[in-house]
This record gives sequence, structure tokens and C-alpha cells, in this order.
Amino acid sequence: MLKKFLISLAVLACSLAYSSYAWAVNTYDSTNFSADGRKWQPVPTGHVPGKDNGHGTGTHNAGEDCGICHTPGGKAGNFLFTVGGTIYEDRAARRPLKGAEVILQDVRGNTVSMTTNETGNFWTFSTLASNPCTISSHGITDKLYTVDGNNQCVPTVPSSDSRTWQYKAWVKYGDRVRRMVTIAPIGGAGGTTPRMGCSMHHAAMGGYGGAWSGKKDTLPSYPATNLSFKKHILPIFRIKCAPCHVPGSTKTRLATRSDIDLTATGALTVIDYSQGRDYTSKDGTGSTSGGVTKAGISDLVSGFQANPDASPVLLKTLLQSPGSAVIHAGGEFWTPMDADYRALRQWIVEGAQTN
Repeated sequence: MLKKFLISLAVLACSLAYSSYAWAVNTYDSTNFSADGRKWQPVPTGHVPGKDNGHGTGTHNAGEDCGICHTPGGKAGNFLFTVGGTIYEDRAARRPLKGAEVILQDVRGNTVSMTTNETGNFWTFSTLASNPCTISSHGITDKLYTVDGNNQCVPTVPSSDSRTWQYKAWVKYGDRVRRMVTIAPIGGAGGTTPRMGCSMHHAAMGGYGGAWSGKKDTLPSYPATNLSFKKHILPIFRIKCAPCHVPGSTKTRLATRSDIDLTATGALTVIDYSQGRDYTSKDGTGSTSGGVTKAGISDLVSGFQANPDASPVLLKTLLQSPGSAVIHAGGEFWTPMDADYRALRQWIVEGAQTN
């Protein structure tokens, strides 16, 4: 009887744990619509991929800022995109990626899904909900709302103001998902740019690099032994990790009221999405930029020669099974069979040399 009771108790505990997890990942709403509140949000499911694709061929000007022309009063003002851009196979933007899915979710939980064409382009005319508690710039003084006697946000701009059209985004290709680490607006912070294409920031030569997804390995091949940090490993880090783990400040912008309210209480909403690490340098040397000093990756790879798969560099970025909790806000990059993973693993086995 006792054995049966203990088994039942264990099953109940597991059920409660699962229920708590399921509740946690399915209650994203306006109260946690902030960078920190959505950091671990899994990619939305249950919709038809590409359901919000814009009409037309859209094969021109890949990699350009769509918002320059597809904006009110612009050269393509008759075709007002909500959002548009280009997705590539890698951050270096060497080749466009066909068939990637770009997923946006707004403050009301509405999901917009677009798929890329043969030039990697995507665009939509679908609307995004206006967030009544919007902050329009990187500071906390440019609030586009006031607070009424019931502590509710009262917008000071119309819902048609694209600065209030904020979203969380994911790029999905097959079983790989890359997540945007913050909440972004469609319009520019100053109100003078009604539309910003994704390629405005995610350009081939820009600081963020091209927006990308896919399974492509960084280099065409790797040697079986004697891996070089400079020749073989650093290129992987630059392509897969450097959008976040770079020198200098990498703090998210204050975007919503919850960012202000929680920051005032000492809660962590304005997050450093690099976690204080610079993956462009193994030991952190030369990682001081603008007064910001960051660690390298030495402590994440040293001491794992006997068990390289336990290194956080590999473990946190490993492709997870469907339904698993998100453990790396930047996405999942590889399986143990991928060449990039095997190269990193061999480098760690060989002592993670700086050569």
C-alpha cells in the first residue's frame, strides 16, 4: 500500500510540475510583454506557416531596408508593408535562405507568420496591435502614455502610430529556431521613420549581421585534429554567437511600461543579452569597449577535455526536443552530428588551445 501511495505521489508531483511548466509557457500576455518577460518564450505554434505573406513576387532589392520605399509617402507608398526584410543562410549574409519562417507576436498575442521566397525576402501587410504602454526610445523619459487613476495606461498617440506596434520575433527553418532577444517597434524611435525594414539593422555589413537561420555549417570542412582557434573556431563564434556575445554594451532597450515599473523595483528587465561575455576573444583580451569589460570563454571550455559535451558552449546551444524548455535565449544551433559542433568538441578535447 505504501509503495502504491509513493508511486501515486510521484506521478502527481510530475503532473503538477508539468502543469506548472505548461501554465508558465502559455501565459504570455500584456503584463510580461518586455525583454525579460519574453526572454524564454518558446516559438509560437498552432498557426499556418506563411499565413500572412504579402502579395506580389518581391524578388527585388534583397538585403535593402524595405521601409525606405514601402512607407507612407514613399516611392512604394501604395504598398505599405507592416514589416519586411531578408533572411540568409548565415550571419555573413552570403546566400539568401528560401523557406524560412519569420514569426512575430504582438502585445495581444496575435501571431503573424511569413515565409521567405527564393531571394530570402519576406513581407506582410497584416496589422500588429498597438501597445498602450509604449516607450519610444532607449531612455525612460519618452513615454507615449500617461497613467490614469486606475493605474492603467492612457496612450498619448493614436494607435496608428507605428512606434506602438511592438513585437517579439523568431526565425524558424526546419527544426532550428533563432529568437530575437528583445521587443522591437515597427516605427523609428523619433517618430520620423514610420516603417523600418528588418534589413535596416540586420544587413550583411552591419553590427548585427544579416538576419539568418538554417543548418549550414560555418566552414566547408574542418580537420579531424589540431583545430586552430583563429582558423576554425573563431569563425564559428563570429557567425553563430557574435550577434549577442560581442564587446561593448549589449543591453536591451526599455520598450514598455513593465520595463520601467520593474526596473524601479530592482527587477531585471533591461537585460545584458551577452551575459557579460565576448565570444570574439577566448580570454576576454581586448574585450573592453566603451568602458565595458567582458569575460571570454575560457572558463566555459577549460576543464571539459574528458567530457566536452558538458561544456556550456555546446550544451546550451544544442537542439532540444519539441516541447522542451528554452535554455538558451539566442536559439539552438546544432546537433552532435553537425560539423560545427564536432569541430568545437574536438577543439575542447584538445585543450581549447589559443592558436
